[in-house]
Amino acid sequence: MYVMLVYILVLGGGIMKRVFLHSVKTTGDIKDIDGSLIDLEKILATGAILTRHSQRLIGFGFNGTKHISLSDYSKRFNNIYKDDPQFFDYTAYAMYSTKAVSIMIDPKKVKYIVPNLVKPLDISLLSALRMFGAANDMFSERISDLPDEVQVHGDICEDAFCGITIPVEDINSSFSVVKVKEVYLKIKELLKKYEYHLGIYDVGNLREITSERDIEEIVKRSH
Repeated sequence: MYVMLVYILVLGGGIMKRVFLHSVKTTGDIKDIDGSLIDLEKILATGAILTRHSQRLIGFGFNGTKHISLSDYSKRFNNIYKDDPQFFDYTAYAMYSTKAVSIMIDPKKVKYIVPNLVKPLDISLLSALRMFGAANDMFSERISDLPDEVQVHGDICEDAFCGITIPVEDINSSFSVVKVKEVYLKIKELLKKYEYHLGIYDVGNLREITSERDIEEIVKRSH
């Protein structure tokens, strides 16, 4: 699922607020974080997260062509396959949300579907893509093998955006704290360029990042 959203809880002024998280260009490799930033700019410039159908892309993703995948943050550690070494950490959060920058979404402005859960298949990625993608386009019942996934039908417009997250720990582990700061500064630049008034957060602990010093403190606490 190249686009993911995560359901999370944020405390603000004593009021609990529900949000989703859309992980941008999630190839599953943190080393492609620059590609994630490139696609983030496209989304901010367009003013919407578009389905494959809206982008007129050929082929389909695991969720078909007219849906966007999300991950329920409250279930990010609910891996029902954890006893199987082959599918350890088999959740949308672990596979995608910690490997890309993400857009926070107000769930009150999107309608989401909880797909029917099916057990992961020991088949090639291409075979799985064909099976899931075709099934999700052909039938009204949605399916997924990720226990924390939900799906949204149609595009998500900018009025639903409410923040951006960075996978601080994973970027620091694969690169350095310098790279984390570069990603943070680039996001700030993009938000200013396209006139978005959104906060930036660490995906691991949902702490708001307002300076490079905040990043240093987050990295220090993770060790």
